[in-house]
Amino acid sequence: MGIKEISDITGLSISTVSHALNGTRAVSQRSLKLVEDAAKKCNYRPNLAAQILKTNKSKIIALIIPSTEPENSTNVFYFEVLSGAQSKFEQLGYNMVISTYHDDNTQMSIGKIPMLEKYLVDGVLLVPPKYSQQSVDDILSSGLPLVVLDRRLEREDLSMVYTDNITIVTKAVRLLAESGKKNIAYLGGDPLFPTCIDRHKGYQDALSSLGVAYRSELVKTGLSYCIESGYQAAEELMASGADAFFVANSVLTMGVLKCFHHNNIEIPGQASIIGFDDYEWAEIVTPPITAIYQNAYRMGEEGANSLIDKIEKRGNENENRKVVLSAKLVFRQSH
Repeated sequence: MGIKEISDITGLSISTVSHALNGTRAVSQRSLKLVEDAAKKCNYRPNLAAQILKTNKSKIIALIIPSTEPENSTNVFYFEVLSGAQSKFEQLGYNMVISTYHDDNTQMSIGKIPMLEKYLVDGVLLVPPKYSQQSVDDILSSGLPLVVLDRRLEREDLSMVYTDNITIVTKAVRLLAESGKKNIAYLGGDPLFPTCIDRHKGYQDALSSLGVAYRSELVKTGLSYCIESGYQAAEELMASGADAFFVANSVLTMGVLKCFHHNNIEIPGQASIIGFDDYEWAEIVTPPITAIYQNAYRMGEEGANSLIDKIEKRGNENENRKVVLSAKLVFRQSH
């Protein structure tokens, strides 16, 4: 079934049907509704090649995110980012293809992966690799509109959407101090990774504002995001006198809790804890864990909005927008 058949069904001209299907010219709401209903009834499938020739657009967006390991909480986080982006793209008439990469592969240049050429995408949403910005440069040099998600990069030539990690971690560490604990420990990931840098800075800013000295023996960075890593770090930190723990990753938080359980550490009496990322399990453990909630779904939505603005040249097409999302503390009984 093609455009001519839809024209016959609706009584509209072939050109009006074509414009309604391809978005190449405004048509009335009545005509658009007639065309959409007829297309659904006829199971119409647009010819992608013809559409690209007419509009110079494929209406396809690439979302490129890190692949994740089993039991790693980033599986859930990026699924929510994906869902938010997909929902917004569907509203705006775009489709999405997804590609993943291994975040420890420092040699790979994402901008040169075949997926970007195969699908003739109109733009890219990218969670960039930890150590290399070459992928960002490759995509920018290709001329494709690009929006970076989740990771704050020190660049003025990029549109980004990310969580304000510094502010929320500062609040969390101050909350631990207000609970009466004196030796507040920090557990986090790769110290060269932008998100980890910001969360560590939030910890440092909190100590500074409280007039508390930074003690390296109470800080563990470069940890693998696994339960065993959190467990071992917690044991070492307790041996150094830590009585409060800010944990910058939910899987590490589980490792710390496992350590407390095995060592009969009472929470929050003997040790307080606040974790980053709030998932269902934090509410049902005993005691329930105070945690930081960041809105991954909204991150995807905002990224999609920014990218479509670039593609469709809404507003100042040369503007690189920085959307900084607030996070919040979910108060429970662990601090």
